[in-house]
Amino acid sequence: MTIDSSWILSFKEEAPEAFTNHIPFRPRAVFCDGQIRLMRGYSQGLLTWDDYIWQQFYCPVSKFYRTHGAEVVILAFDDYAHVPEAKCMTQLKRRRHIPKIEFLEREPLPPVCPCGTRWEQSIANRTFKAKVIARVIHVLPGLLQLEPHQSLIIDYAGSPIQYSPNGEGGYTETKLDHLCPLGEADVKFPRYAEIYRNLLVDSVDGDSIPIALVHHETSLRDLTMGSMHPADLSDAPPRVCIYRITTRLAEDKAEAKEGKITKRTYEYVNIPLLYENLRTVCTQCLGRMRSVSHDGHMMRMLVALIGLTGTDFTRQMPQVSGKTVFAFLPDIYQTLMLSFDTSSGQLDVPFATNKLVAGIYTSKFSSHFKSPPPTLQCILDTLHASKLSQRTCSSLPTVAQIACTIRNVNWVLHYWSDPTRTPSPTAVFGGSPTFGYVKQKGIVTYADCADPAQGGSGARKRALGAA
Repeated sequence: MTIDSSWILSFKEEAPEAFTNHIPFRPRAVFCDGQIRLMRGYSQGLLTWDDYIWQQFYCPVSKFYRTHGAEVVILAFDDYAHVPEAKCMTQLKRRRHIPKIEFLEREPLPPVCPCGTRWEQSIANRTFKAKVIARVIHVLPGLLQLEPHQSLIIDYAGSPIQYSPNGEGGYTETKLDHLCPLGEADVKFPRYAEIYRNLLVDSVDGDSIPIALVHHETSLRDLTMGSMHPADLSDAPPRVCIYRITTRLAEDKAEAKEGKITKRTYEYVNIPLLYENLRTVCTQCLGRMRSVSHDGHMMRMLVALIGLTGTDFTRQMPQVSGKTVFAFLPDIYQTLMLSFDTSSGQLDVPFATNKLVAGIYTSKFSSHFKSPPPTLQCILDTLHASKLSQRTCSSLPTVAQIACTIRNVNWVLHYWSDPTRTPSPTAVFGGSPTFGYVKQKGIVTYADCADPAQGGSGARKRALGAA
C-alpha cells in the first residue's frame, strides 16, 4: 500500500525530531515486510535463487538479529486468500502496462531469476510469486543459524509459523493458532507490537506510519479507559519505530542536486514521538481547548483526511495534495470533528461531502468565493464558471465521486484500525453500497463508476442520491 508522500513530508517538517538516522530504542522484535523485498528484482546479470534469497532475505533479516539484538524477526507476506477484494483495483492499475505471462502451477521456477522487464512480468504472476515465497520459506530458516534465545516467525498463508532452534542444528516449527490469518503484509505488524511491546517495522510503504499512529492512539485510549490522560495509564503503550527510506526535506533535495547526497539513505520514525507532535497540532487547531468526545480519535480523523488524498483503496481528491490539506488543518479541523462520528469511527457521508470536502476546496480556491457556499455542488458550479483553466476545471470531481470516496475512506478506517474485524468492502445496506464499492463481473469497482449496462445502475443511482 501507499499514500500521498507529501503527508510524510509534512509530518517530518512538523516534527523533525521524530525522524532520525539512529534507532530511538532497542527493539525486542523486528517486523519485516517481505512483500516489498519480494518485488525487488535485478536489472542486469544472472542471479541464482540461492543468491536471490541470500541478498533479499538472509542479509537484511540476519542484520536485525546482529545489529539490533532482536529476539524475534517476523517476515510477512501477503496471504492472498485474505487480501481484501477491493485490492484488485490497485493491482490491475499497477499491472496495466506489464504484458502478462503464463506460469502454470505445475511449472518449476526457472533455473535462474528473471531480470529486468522479465522479472516485472514474472513477479506480477501470482503463481510465480507464490512459488518464490515457498522457496524463501523453505530455505531461509536453515540459513539463519539462530541462537537459542532467537526465533523467526513467517506470517504468510493461514496462521503464522514460528521457527525456533532445536539444539540439534535444526529448528522446531510451531503454528501460532492464536493469531488469525490476515491478508496484506503491511497491516500485520500492530498485533506484534502488542505481543513484543518494542517493535521495529521495516517497511518503505507510507501507510505504515498512519497505521502505526492509529494503533498507538487506540492503545492509549484503551490503557486510559478513554480519558487520554497520561496519569490514567494502566500500563505503558507499545513502542513502534518505522525504518524506511529517508524523506528528503527541501534542503536535502538542494544538497542532492549539488551532488552532496549520492546514495539512498534510511531513517527511523519514532511513532510515539510523532504522535505527540501531531496531537499538539490538533489541539492547537482548537485553541488548545480539549474536546472530550474526540480527544481519543485525533489520529483516526487524520487518517480520514489521508484517505481523501489517495490510498490503494481510495482515489485522490483532484487538485489537492496531502501537504495542502495538512496546511488547511486549522481551517477545517472543527468541521472534521463535526463530520466524524466517534461511536462508529466513521465519517458522516452527506456532512463530510458538503462541509468537510467543500471546506477544503473553498480554502484551496479561496479567491473565487466571497462567502462559503452551502454545498459542494455550489462550489463546483462556481469553479466551473470561473476563470480557472479548462484543464483544472475538467479535473474537478463530481459530488457522486466525492461521496463515493468518503464511503471508501470509511472502509479504510475500519481496515487500518482492526483488519481482523473489517467488513466486506462490497457490503450493502438498504440496497446501497455501504462503502462505495460494487462488484461487476467478479471485479470490484467504485460505485459511481459502475457500468449501468452491467447492472450497476441501481447502486450508482443510490450512491448519487446519498450525496
